Amino acid sequence: MSVSTWSEPTEAGEVTVIEITLARIRVQLLSLGAAIREVDVPDRDGNLGGVHLSLPTVADHAVHALNPHLGGTLGRYANRIAGGTFTLDGNRYLLDVNNGPNTLHGGTDGWDRLIWRVDEITDDRDAVTVTFMLTSPDGDMGFPGQVDARTTYVVSCGCIAMHYVATADAPTVISMANHGYWNLAGSRSIADHDLRIPAPRRLLTDATQIPCGVTAVAGTAYDLNAPQALGSVLDVTGGLDDCYLLEGDGLKVGAELRHAGSGRIMRVLTDAPGMQVYSGNNLKSPFEVHQSMSLEAQRFPDAPNQPSLGPCVLRPGEEYAAITVLDFDVH
Repeated sequence: MSVSTWSEPTEAGEVTVIEITLARIRVQLLSLGAAIREVDVPDRDGNLGGVHLSLPTVADHAVHALNPHLGGTLGRYANRIAGGTFTLDGNRYLLDVNNGPNTLHGGTDGWDRLIWRVDEITDDRDAVTVTFMLTSPDGDMGFPGQVDARTTYVVSCGCIAMHYVATADAPTVISMANHGYWNLAGSRSIADHDLRIPAPRRLLTDATQIPCGVTAVAGTAYDLNAPQALGSVLDVTGGLDDCYLLEGDGLKVGAELRHAGSGRIMRVLTDAPGMQVYSGNNLKSPFEVHQSMSLEAQRFPDAPNQPSLGPCVLRPGEEYAAITVLDFDVH
């Protein structure tokens, strides 16, 4: 086991880089966005290889035009809020609009664009724990209340657990998530990957990808309850950017990504109710369209405007807590 830290200058400020190496995994984290930058895991022959998209330099990760939320912690609200506005306790809040008419992933300077404070790094014989902290002031991107947030990574042999905790001094809305970009072959396309999402329903969306209903996936190209070859799915759908409704309480498997050639498997376990499945439809140079799969465990998009989609409000005296676990294996 080894843990290395250093700082690099970027246009966003000094970014701390933390590199963790264990017997069967290497992970590089950034204080910029409390983000995953690189992950190396073994294939079936034991050869380590990169499975997460990253830019050539740490400085590149601070450039909005280059970085589509790569591996970052999303907040204050992951996914979209319709019209860049919501009403809470009779008060209407106007948010930063950065995705057509909507707010996406907290706005132009959402939490994945900010430099978090490295609060603690601990290691024992089996795992390394890294905690990042962020204070989001009242009015940040238009959201009410000051929020104190923590993202904690626990890296162990073949596993990355992400724990999210937040408190607020006034009523607000919150949904934290990781926006990883995964390619288990380290290649230029995910067409040769298989994907399973154990969920019988997904959200329907309007032209700006705001939820407008729920539909069953059975009998459609979106049915991923059994593993499906992504090449075929992408050919039919043109690309995935869909939120699936996960069933069951507590920690459960929300997604499983496989690559037959390397033998690598990544399972996503989460206690979140939704899984946003995004196939890199809008990736730009230096990446390729459909080069990665994002599996974003989260609360539902636009829930601040649609209470039927489930709870999303955080009030003083309460604690928001969520967990997502990435489990790497081979077959």
